[in-house]
Amino acid sequence: MTEFEHALLLLLLIAGLAVVGRWLPWPQLITYLGGGIAAGYIKGFPPFALDPAFFFLCFLPPLIFSDGWLMPIRELVKARRPILLLAIGLVVFTTLAVGLVAHALVPGLPLAMAFALGAIVSPTDAVAVNSATEHLKVPARITTILNGESLMNDATGLVAFKFALAAAIAGTFSLRQAAWEFSVLAVGGFAIGLGVGYGVGKVRDLLRHVEASDSMIETTLSLLTPYAAYLLAEHLHVSGILAVVAAGLYSGWRDPVRMDAESRQHAYGVWAMVIFWLNGIAFVLLGLQFAPLLEAVNHEFSVLQLVAMTAAVSGTAMMARIAWVFPGTYLPFLVPAIRRKEKPSPPRAVFIVSWAGMRGTVTLAAALSIPLYLGDGSKFPGRDIVIFLAFGVIATTLLVQGTTLEWLIKRLGIGEDEDRPKEERLARMTAVQAGLNALKELKPDAATAEHQAALGTVIAEYEQRYAVLATEGETRSRASRRRHAGHAYRLAALKAERVALEKLWLDGVIIDEVHRPLQQLLDHEESLLHGSKPPGAPAEQSSG
Repeated sequence: MTEFEHALLLLLLIAGLAVVGRWLPWPQLITYLGGGIAAGYIKGFPPFALDPAFFFLCFLPPLIFSDGWLMPIRELVKARRPILLLAIGLVVFTTLAVGLVAHALVPGLPLAMAFALGAIVSPTDAVAVNSATEHLKVPARITTILNGESLMNDATGLVAFKFALAAAIAGTFSLRQAAWEFSVLAVGGFAIGLGVGYGVGKVRDLLRHVEASDSMIETTLSLLTPYAAYLLAEHLHVSGILAVVAAGLYSGWRDPVRMDAESRQHAYGVWAMVIFWLNGIAFVLLGLQFAPLLEAVNHEFSVLQLVAMTAAVSGTAMMARIAWVFPGTYLPFLVPAIRRKEKPSPPRAVFIVSWAGMRGTVTLAAALSIPLYLGDGSKFPGRDIVIFLAFGVIATTLLVQGTTLEWLIKRLGIGEDEDRPKEERLARMTAVQAGLNALKELKPDAATAEHQAALGTVIAEYEQRYAVLATEGETRSRASRRRHAGHAYRLAALKAERVALEKLWLDGVIIDEVHRPLQQLLDHEESLLHGSKPPGAPAEQSSG
């Protein structure tokens, strides 16, 4: 089979797994992973070797960019202390803890390679966390902390991995040099990302100003932005991941107020499809690596040894997170200035943050990037077992934490912020009032009964909406039920229109040139009823 046919086979596989996953009681990513593992043992199924360089270039930029785009800047700034403690402090702590345990348990594993394993498994996976929590209403601060950590710790973990790998090759390590290089990589990458995001935004503004842009061009430039940031940063030898993070954050701050409604709707749809493909393919590819990984290490270690080492390393990674999160949350409140400004989070919320530590594809891609041979031509020590244990940590955290996180959130009674419904109601009332004021200032385009009646109808609709919002008993759930009921009636009418239109076309009463525009009009009206949301955004948090 050709590479193109292989790609089509992967897309067909993730489509099938997505259908199956709708009936399974765990996050979709686990289905992708399990499906990939099963496919790897099917006789005749083509092998898919995961090229780390290709994976980092093809998959990471759009996945990280979309997470950055959806990240709320205001909440990110407010939660900067816990995010940095997790993205930097926890990465270092996990690297040391896992490294020491792996060095003690894995026969013949050099200490530098053990620390490389610790660095590899230290970053969490935003996709896995979102997959487990996307249908739940959790406090915005928890979501912000988890997503902000996942955005930042990829770069931190990969830098730590780079230094551990260099120490394994050279046999030496300088903490001062590592700190300096990390600072250069981080600051340089973030600056490059901001510059690319700003530059692409200016190009889009210019094209719109000279009326040379449309939704297709806007979406294309949006898709190219993460790749531009990543490639430029890597060319300048700074952090490509942080460059993509910065470009995503800037674009997420800029785009909602600079893009028109049509471009936003089109971009959301295209991005949703791209993210669906990339997430599915990434985890299926991850599962397909299991069979060759097991074969590579099974001649050196027994199955029992592999299971024991995987359990020990995975358990260390999970326990290290819990051991870091609780002190990292409460110790800062010993400082009077922090205690005066903030209130400590309840222990149950802290535990959810400590338990949401699923690993993902970045971990395995980093492990696979370990060279096959040293400079003298000898085999790289511990490469196969490090890659296998990295896969084991991914699978274990997804199965243990990914399948229990939703249950724990419900069991502990974690719910959305009390202020969120109030803020939403205020926003809706303010928006409807502004629309109503604008309508009352308008004059009909023509002094005809039809135009006056149309304006009066729209004003009456807005007045009714505002009256309902102002009613004391109007809650979000009641508003949602009312809106959905109205949508159901309108959708029923649209369905009847569509059936009648299609009958005329099939009977030959109207030609294609008449049928197609009317069908597109009905499609547009139906899309307005269904609404749109950003790729990956929970339904209740859509900003579209």
